[in-house]
Amino acid sequence: MENKDTLSRRELLTAGAAAAAAIAAPAILGAQSKSGTKLPIIGSGEYMWEVEHDWGLATLPNSIRLGNCHSVVQDSNGLIYVHHTVHKDSPSGHSVVVYDAKGKFVRSWGDMFRDSAHGLHISKEGNTEYLYFASEKHGLTSKRTLKGEEVWTMGYPQNAPTYQKGPGSTGPGGAAGLNFRPTNIAVDPTTLDFWFGDGYGSNYMFHYKQKTSTSYPELVRVFGGPVPRPAGEAPAGGGQGKGGPGGPGAAKGGDAPAPLAADAQAKGGGQGKGKGGPPPPPPPLTSTNNPHGNWIDTRDPKNHVLLIADRGNRRILRYTLDDKPIDTAEGAGQFCHFQQHGDLIVVPDLGSRVHIMKGNAVVSTFGAPVEGKPNPNRTTQNRADFVPGQFVAPHGATFDKEGNIFVAEWVEIGRMTKLRRV
Repeated sequence: MENKDTLSRRELLTAGAAAAAAIAAPAILGAQSKSGTKLPIIGSGEYMWEVEHDWGLATLPNSIRLGNCHSVVQDSNGLIYVHHTVHKDSPSGHSVVVYDAKGKFVRSWGDMFRDSAHGLHISKEGNTEYLYFASEKHGLTSKRTLKGEEVWTMGYPQNAPTYQKGPGSTGPGGAAGLNFRPTNIAVDPTTLDFWFGDGYGSNYMFHYKQKTSTSYPELVRVFGGPVPRPAGEAPAGGGQGKGGPGGPGAAKGGDAPAPLAADAQAKGGGQGKGKGGPPPPPPPLTSTNNPHGNWIDTRDPKNHVLLIADRGNRRILRYTLDDKPIDTAEGAGQFCHFQQHGDLIVVPDLGSRVHIMKGNAVVSTFGAPVEGKPNPNRTTQNRADFVPGQFVAPHGATFDKEGNIFVAEWVEIGRMTKLRRV
């Protein structure tokens, strides 16, 4: 079994090779950057993007050094919020960096999430916008204003019956509690209900409701989770560690995927072909393995759908908003999260690529390393090692108001890329 805090170059190249066929024009020259060099263009067909790596980096104050960039969102005024873990050598511990639409630094805050930055969602509720955070290392979710003032913070789900029985740890849930490491949040602004996945903990999904924008949430339901196993059989790993959130069993980076099969075998739900026989059947739609990201798909105004990036099973699940499974989207990968613009949804993929969904299918994939030009390992400390026009480990992405895409990458020195549609 592979560790959740390690993603090898071989894994990235394998994932990238599987996607290469979908990239008709991986790197052709386009406009000039500020340095006078040509900006690469990636993609194919109607989905072509001019690539500006290290967006916003030049305007950061000297007190802030980016760490792993996990999430990115835009508010109604056009400001871009980047959530990063903060580099170990950064004088400031601010994990939230705010830019204007042109990449100029505006402000920063967020010492409380240093080393634990992960999920970030923005929600406009009435006339006010809020930021929702998921901190997998600290085992909590938190709602805050755009400037960081706390509205509420929830820790271990003591009221969730599923989390009151083993196997467990000696962490926050007590001797009988399950490990809890939430990864991302999706909010329905019309009802104030929200969902999040325990992606690096025990693999369940949570549904909560809020009576008002400032009231403390109430648990509605826990669903999904591991495939039931015969009595006496040990459960699969799925990120569960000893010691509870942030304890000895917590992964240092928290972001390497569960064991994965090749894309060609992943259509059956992420189960690789066993030796001497056919591949096992796909896991049921009612189960989740590393439910890393989630989103309320409102493209059909009469039928909102919960999307779940079921990364351990290399699939995207579609659920009703009363937590019943519908089906899976077409396509397979190390899906991390979602964000929509018009009839499109962008899906960052830890396997060195970004996907575009239209309808219920992946219609474009781009950014994977091409043959002979692999990117370095994500732990490099030399930004010049990164290959222009290619991704290393996309973890978060968002459309801006104009339909451009911002991509946040899980690399130790942080990397934000702007994709301008051409």
